[in-house]
Amino acid sequence: MEKPDLLILGLDRQALEIGLAIATLGGKVVVARTAETAVTQAIRDGEMLARLVSAGDPASFDARRLAILEDIRRQRSTERLRAARIQVMMGPARFLGRRRILIGEAPFEPRRVLLASGRRATAPPEALHALFEQGKVPRRLILRGASMEALDLAGLLMRLGAEVTLLGESPAAPDFDPDGVRLLLDRLERQGLLRLPAMPAARPADLPLWEIGSPLPALDGLDLDKAGIRLGDGRLVLRNGFETTNARVFALGRAAEPDQPADPGAVAHLIGRMFFRRSGNFAPQPRLRLLGGEGGLAETGLTEREALALGAVQIARAAFSDADPSDLSGGFVKLLGDGKGRLRGASLYGPGSAERLPVLALALGQGLTLTEIARLPFPAGSASDAIRLAAASPARGLLRSAGIQRAFRFFRFLG
Repeated sequence: MEKPDLLILGLDRQALEIGLAIATLGGKVVVARTAETAVTQAIRDGEMLARLVSAGDPASFDARRLAILEDIRRQRSTERLRAARIQVMMGPARFLGRRRILIGEAPFEPRRVLLASGRRATAPPEALHALFEQGKVPRRLILRGASMEALDLAGLLMRLGAEVTLLGESPAAPDFDPDGVRLLLDRLERQGLLRLPAMPAARPADLPLWEIGSPLPALDGLDLDKAGIRLGDGRLVLRNGFETTNARVFALGRAAEPDQPADPGAVAHLIGRMFFRRSGNFAPQPRLRLLGGEGGLAETGLTEREALALGAVQIARAAFSDADPSDLSGGFVKLLGDGKGRLRGASLYGPGSAERLPVLALALGQGLTLTEIARLPFPAGSASDAIRLAAASPARGLLRSAGIQRAFRFFRFLG
């Protein structure tokens, strides 16, 4: 029976990065994969949508699509893995016990196992493959769902020339700022999106329907219960973000967090945790949440609802037009501070939002206050100026307080 140092189940990009690192250190690494290609996993994981959501027209979509497909095939090819001395096993995998796994007909007893099988497809797999692998854009269709991916797909397909009807209950994209979502939906409707609360009574027979489901990890057939790995509501029960209820088995990527993008900092942490017995909890950096591609909604940290639930919060807003009256984009910035003025969350909508947000994510991770953010050297532009205006607004508000006004009169009396 083979006893590799690491057995990876799946073709997740970060998991393979860990495998390459362990192989470089001289460890024995096995990757178990099925007939499913790396491109197929990237499509159902939402990676293809995330990398293409900002495509503005059919020509740029096709050029970027082909380049991304080539990159995925090259970086995750069996040839590349074998060249790095990683053993690739073809066949379905299932646990036989807490330490034993069967891949096809071959038993393994690895030191560590990394679940990297991704998530289930949230939309019809055949339709997603036709769109992302073959570049076939439907002429018209109905999308049913109110999630972030439903809105992203709707916007992308419309830019590619499709007529899209969106069915979904309110609120849409509930994990995002409602003001920004409303502005994004208004923009999509002006561009031709038809929104309906329910399926029309007379739906044409040739009008395809794409159901956008909830993201869940792809764990079917693994017999996790035999390994003592527990699930809750279809998801892995994890400690510290990556550790299953079996101390030898870890999860990464969409298998661990089906509705979250990968955290680049997880690679080094997991290598240290799995093979060097490094203790300590993983401290993730603030995530960036993007909706609607370029010029859409970008967020980090707490939402307004989450901040209000925690208690005292300062809400600072500014429109792009406040900084530049000629800016007619409708863009805005909303900053959320705690009782001491430290940044807890940020939302930006409009041109330049995705480019400006990482600075706010870094400020959030460093515990900067709104006053300190107002003094950061942002590059010129409406989004940057609006951020500075919003960050400075609590300090300007102090000038209107009765206490500050009394102090001013007192010192004026002193001369």
